[in-house]
Amino acid sequence: MSEPPGRSVPNLDFLTAAAAARDKADRRRARLAIGFSILVTVAWFVGVLLTDNFGRVWDNIVATPTMMFGSFVAGSTPQGGGAVAFPVFTKGLGVPSEVARTFSLAIQSVGMTAAMVAILLRRRTIDVPAVLWSLPMGIIGLFLGLFLLSDRSKPFWPSILPGAYVKVLFTLLVLAMAFVVFLGSRVPVREVRTSVSPLGGRQIAFLMVGALLGGMASSQVGSGSDVLFYLVVVVMLGLEPRIGVPSSVLVMTAVSLTGFVYLGLIQGHLDVAVAGGEVTRVGATIIADPSQYPADRFDLLGLWLAAVPVVCWGAPLGSAFAARITSRQLAMFVAALAAAEGVTTIVFVRELHSDPGLIAFGIVGAAVLVGGLWLCVRYRHRVAEVRFDPSSSITRESVDVGGDYVRDAESRRGAAGADDPPSPDTGGGTERP
Repeated sequence: MSEPPGRSVPNLDFLTAAAAARDKADRRRARLAIGFSILVTVAWFVGVLLTDNFGRVWDNIVATPTMMFGSFVAGSTPQGGGAVAFPVFTKGLGVPSEVARTFSLAIQSVGMTAAMVAILLRRRTIDVPAVLWSLPMGIIGLFLGLFLLSDRSKPFWPSILPGAYVKVLFTLLVLAMAFVVFLGSRVPVREVRTSVSPLGGRQIAFLMVGALLGGMASSQVGSGSDVLFYLVVVVMLGLEPRIGVPSSVLVMTAVSLTGFVYLGLIQGHLDVAVAGGEVTRVGATIIADPSQYPADRFDLLGLWLAAVPVVCWGAPLGSAFAARITSRQLAMFVAALAAAEGVTTIVFVRELHSDPGLIAFGIVGAAVLVGGLWLCVRYRHRVAEVRFDPSSSITRESVDVGGDYVRDAESRRGAAGADDPPSPDTGGGTERP
């Protein structure tokens, strides 16, 4: 049968060949991403072998299973590996907050760099303007926090804030981020943006202030730049969450690399000497009383070496996982992590059971964050001056529709079709407006 004049038959062979070429390119980029992880693993093995540190790795093997999960979280959610490392180390293993902070920055410099390479090679969508405005302010915030909120006269630069307050602050950050992610998942139909451009003055101010605060949080707990960035671009500016996550990974990668180089290498926090189960030197600082620094809690180098070979694989896997799930599924995953973080803080931070000031700090902080973020979600178009462009076309990418809404709409459509009388034109079909 010949086709009507003016219509052409699609070249199916051409379409098939194009799809095959695209799949081949995707597989090639995936192999390149795996190649980076292989390179890091080989470099780690050679380095540990030449320095004879396999025994030290075994002594700190507890970091390995922790960061298996932590690196997966870093690549798949708007939380760095510190979101797992910091609470597990400080609340479960008794590692001081300052050691957990520097460990988080150091290990994220490996895992999140691997995730970033995978994101770029696989051409996942990121919001370049938002990242470029946030990066310098995040780094400035990191140094402000280190110099204003840390005691630089002591090894590992502990925070001048009490350790329990630092732990609760971290929990509040995670819970706040999970709260807004969960709120977004409850909206049946919502407008999302695939880019925050063009940026107005108020939107740039939100990005810069959020990045500054995120950098300061990272200086205390090893994470926070990614959380604050995600809150700004997704909650305030309406960016699609699956674009916000890889964009937040790039921001946290830059902050982590800066912290790793400055604290770990320049200040010598990774240059830890151990003798007799005790830390005797950190960088150029000789420990006067090594008995106060047991190696199982202060051997930062050993913890880092034990975690490197797993994070360079876990973070890219997490990134690939995030690319294959919906924004709403991602929200449920993030909410579950936040719930676990809140419960473990209440159970394991003993000061919360007896310190009225800390209890008040947690309650007031949670109320302020939840209330403020709820208002931001409700009035973001007015507060951040995000305006809907009526001349732009509505596409599938600009609207996020929940599964419950789709099922309900299909149910109503089916019920309406069953109740309509037969159409005289179709002999039993339903009329459509």
